[in-house]
Amino acid sequence: MAHILLGVTGGIAAYKAPELIRSLHKRGHEVTVILTQAAQRFVSPLVLEVLSRRPVLRELWRGGEEDSSPGEWTHHIALAHQADALLVAPATAHTIAKFALGQCDDLLSAVFLATRKPVLIAPAMESQMYRHPSVERNLHFLKRMEHVEIVAPGVGFLASGRRGIGRLASLTRLLAAVDRAISPPLFKGERVLITAGATREPWDAVRFISNGSSGQMALALAQAAHALGAEEVHVLAAHTEVRFPKALFRVTSTPTAQQMFEAFQKIYEQYHWLLFAAAVSDYTFAYPFSGKHKKGEKELHLTLVPTPDILAWAGQHRKPHQRVIGFALEEPDKENYAREKLSGKGADWIAFNPISPETGMRSRTNALTLLSRWGHRYEIPLGPKSEVARKMLIFIRNEDRSRPSA
Repeated sequence: MAHILLGVTGGIAAYKAPELIRSLHKRGHEVTVILTQAAQRFVSPLVLEVLSRRPVLRELWRGGEEDSSPGEWTHHIALAHQADALLVAPATAHTIAKFALGQCDDLLSAVFLATRKPVLIAPAMESQMYRHPSVERNLHFLKRMEHVEIVAPGVGFLASGRRGIGRLASLTRLLAAVDRAISPPLFKGERVLITAGATREPWDAVRFISNGSSGQMALALAQAAHALGAEEVHVLAAHTEVRFPKALFRVTSTPTAQQMFEAFQKIYEQYHWLLFAAAVSDYTFAYPFSGKHKKGEKELHLTLVPTPDILAWAGQHRKPHQRVIGFALEEPDKENYAREKLSGKGADWIAFNPISPETGMRSRTNALTLLSRWGHRYEIPLGPKSEVARKMLIFIRNEDRSRPSA
């Protein structure tokens, strides 16, 4: 997908570089590592070279005068032009100071000055160092650069054994920052609300009715919206088998259909995009028990009543600035049901999701047919849910630019 320059500097968090390289590779990226002299005390260049499958770059000048080759002195310029993004993780106080002051005495600092591609700086150091006025001043100065983003450190145990701010940002946050840096900002300035997972309708204190939704597709949509520049992604989450990182998304727990509906009603006006990826129970119990119901010998008859139809309510109450996008999980030959849902619920788009082992609930892959109230029919072939979600949002956003807001 992209060529990432990974700058590794001399802090203890450099030991996390191998895992970061592997994760970037799994996402399809090429990785070239620039290792500072101090970083070599914490992580082996050979390990990084094996994992990145490319030479690890350590010197601005690779040899003495007699060993240098024509054009070698512009090596940092070539690297800056070829890369899609520069990620410095971990970034020490020393490296941050050099960047802020414009010093250029090694390969990494030279590449930083030469690049105008996205630069992600992930500080990692002890709390008192991170909070020192000079470090804060340098980070503030760098943050003002249009192409630079600071991936703030996390809170936890530090190399000293103390607990505080200064830990290298989590792998999830680093990867999300890379995805966002290399993606078109189609949703910049816009707010996205997504429903996720399977609601559970309680019968008694321990039993419920539900379905097999895992929340994987909702997570993929949330990640795609964040990568495409959304100002905020808010997830109304029922039961899910995946985790929605609170460092990236605003997450509200909504276990039942009624709780999801009430939470949606309170906040939906604040959002531009309303995506209904949750599998909301169609029915709930009319008379749930407060305790645990004991088994008896007689037949048991339970009364079910319909739950609120959140998608239909949204279609009826949408604001001019909003788009309503639903899902229809149906048998493969029932696309007509999805079309009926599109018109019946008042949605702008319906993603027809055929039921199959590869595209149903809990599967890691999916395939969609996007249908719109303007007559679109666009097929997204089978692929990982992360790819399908990204293609879905990019297509809908691009098509929507030419549409009226009503």
